[in-house]
Parts: sequence; structure tokens; C-alpha cells
Amino acid sequence: MQVELRHLQVVLSVAQAGSINRAAAQLRIAQSGLTAQLQRIEQEFGGPLFTRNPGGVALTELGEHVIGRARDLLGQFDELIETSRLLAHTDRPAAQVFVVGPLGPVVTMLAAAVRDALPDREQSSLLAHTTEALTKALRSSEFDIGVVPEMIAVTMPLPAGLRTRPLVDEPAHIGLVASHPLAERPELTLAELAGQDWVVPEEKLSGLGASLRLACEEAGYTPRCRHTGADLATALMIVRSGAAIGAFYPTGVHTPGIVLRPLTGTPVRRRLVLVWREDSPVAAVVDHLHDDVVKRHRSLLP
Repeated sequence: MQVELRHLQVVLSVAQAGSINRAAAQLRIAQSGLTAQLQRIEQEFGGPLFTRNPGGVALTELGEHVIGRARDLLGQFDELIETSRLLAHTDRPAAQVFVVGPLGPVVTMLAAAVRDALPDREQSSLLAHTTEALTKALRSSEFDIGVVPEMIAVTMPLPAGLRTRPLVDEPAHIGLVASHPLAERPELTLAELAGQDWVVPEEKLSGLGASLRLACEEAGYTPRCRHTGADLATALMIVRSGAAIGAFYPTGVHTPGIVLRPLTGTPVRRRLVLVWREDSPVAAVVDHLHDDVVKRHRSLLP
């Protein structure tokens, strides 16, 4: 076996995690596979890099030496890649900007902000329906900037090497037909909705259904979801008919005959996170893009 850069990255991952278990989870490989790989790496370096203990691992003197040099080498390699990309793009036509994210208005706001900030660049976008589709887009070499949902109860893993910044928080509101007995209330609690029939839009990326169930269970009951599998438009039609109530993010709902009421304490909410590639042309204007989207989003809130 010959030690390569990827082996140095493995050693760094274990050192940073402080545990083979945690490092294996972060690298998404089996613990046994990581242990065997680490043993082969240690053989190449001529001795153990870590001492094992019940609480995890600690660097040996040899390990400290290897980690220090590995950081230098990996840093130099990253610099080589960055400068090479800059040279490779010199005198080429401006590349298009690829914007990705889940269904909803926030991705449209981000795309508009990018057009305003970088008017000389063409743009393409992807509205993903599933976690798999969004993750694949984020891993693409064409990816520039996007939005990912971060639920309170559900966290979406991101590929390594991307920069992130919290964008906006969206509390879920309860949608009711305007004639519903609770429609006149300015604010609702989940506990008082225990006897209601529910419809939850089937949007795999929103995580709304799972978060709603968890919040209702904390309030002492399991929501009675009478209508499942509906897309957003169908779910809104069911609510408007009076057959059920629903949980929705308010920026995506403007339907006559339906009122939206906030929940006390905002027990169901998500955070939308701005994510971008550091070597993308958008990196230089990301502060402006962030502020622009926040303003656009605020204008849609009820």
C-alpha cells in the first residue's frame, strides 16, 4: 500500500472526530472498514498514530507529527487546485450560475437575487422534489449556490467542502377554512387541535409531516391524518372544503377561503440555509445575495 492524500484525509478525520465511531459515521463507511484502513495506514507510517481508549482515540507522538505535516500537505494541495481552476477559467466566457433548492418561493427569490447581482452570467436552476435529488445537485461540479431545508427534527446531510449560512426561519402555520370555529383566533395551540382531522402536504424535502407528528406527540396526542399523499395544491383544496386542517409554510400559501394562524411557541418550524461552493463566482457577492433574499422573504410573510 502507498500512502495517498485520501489516507491523510482519513487520519485527519479520525483526529478531528476523536473517535473511530464518529469518524466512520461522518465518512459514511463501516467502523470495521475504517479500523482496517487505519491499521494499514499506521503500518505504512511505521507505528501507531493513535492510542485507543473507551472514550475514543488520542494522538501518539508519531500521530502528532503526521497530523501536522498532513495539514500542511492538504492545504498546499487545496491551494494548487484553487489556483489551477483560476488559471483554467482565464479568458473563458463567463460560466452560467447553477441555483438549486427545494420547491417553494425562496429558490425563486435567490435566482432573482443572483440575476440582479451577476447580470452578465446566464443562469439555470433545479427545484428538487426529494433529498436524493437535492444531494445529487449539491455534489455536482456545476453547483454554485442553493437553499437547503434544516428541520428542527430532521437534518439533511451536506457534502463536504460547501459553505453555509442560516438564511431564514419559517414557522409552520395552521391552515383552516375561513368558516372554521377557530378561524377567528389570532393564534392557536397544538393541544387544542387534538380532535381535528389533518391533511399534510406530501413534500419529501420539507420534513413537515415528521416534525408535525413529533410536536403533536409532545402536546399529548397523535395527529389524525385522514388525508395523505396530497400535493400542496390538493392539500389546500381539502382544507378549503372544510374536510381537514393542515400545516403549511405561510410564504407558499395564498388561497382565498383559507386563513393561516400561527402556533403559540412556533413548535413546528424549519430553517432554510444558504449553501454555496467557495470557488463559485457567487462567493464574492454572497453577502449581498443573503441580504436580498431575506428582504424578499420578509415581504411575503403574513
